[in-house]
Amino acid sequence: MEYNRSAVNSGEFWRLVTPNFVHLGVRHTLLNLAGLWFTMALFINLLKNTDWLIWFTLLFVGNILGLHLWVPSLEQYVGMSGALYGLIAGAAVAELRLGIKLSGLLLIIVGLKIFIPQFIGEESSYNEWLGGNVIEEAHIIGFIQGLILGLVWPKSRLNKPNSIKAKLNNDNKPA
Repeated sequence: MEYNRSAVNSGEFWRLVTPNFVHLGVRHTLLNLAGLWFTMALFINLLKNTDWLIWFTLLFVGNILGLHLWVPSLEQYVGMSGALYGLIAGAAVAELRLGIKLSGLLLIIVGLKIFIPQFIGEESSYNEWLGGNVIEEAHIIGFIQGLILGLVWPKSRLNKPNSIKAKLNNDNKPA
């Protein structure tokens, strides 16, 4: 079920979806599930269920396809963290478009988390703990795809959330 470049090149296109559902081990699985839970807890009301399904499909397939096209040295891949970074970026940008400024801070923090390893290098002990190498390109590709999705998604299909973030934002507005 993992992404395998030669298998995809041989026509096993289902491998553009399934790598999101397999992981390096229990720790990797739990981290990705915690990230998914966190993302959905923050943004669940932003979209209707059918729109979430569209976002998941676009980002899950798009991330693996992006790796296939832009990281030709990558032979195998498992996990969904790239797509998760896409979900976070897309939802944060969409909320920014709705006027929820606190989402901009989240976007900056996540962006720094993704791009700082490009300048200072990866922590090999984290890769050992995780059970395999983190493919930072997946995070970058997912983040960029999420930014684009959040910018181009029709504003009419976004719901202004009734959350702490929204209340904080609205409390600062004059009456």
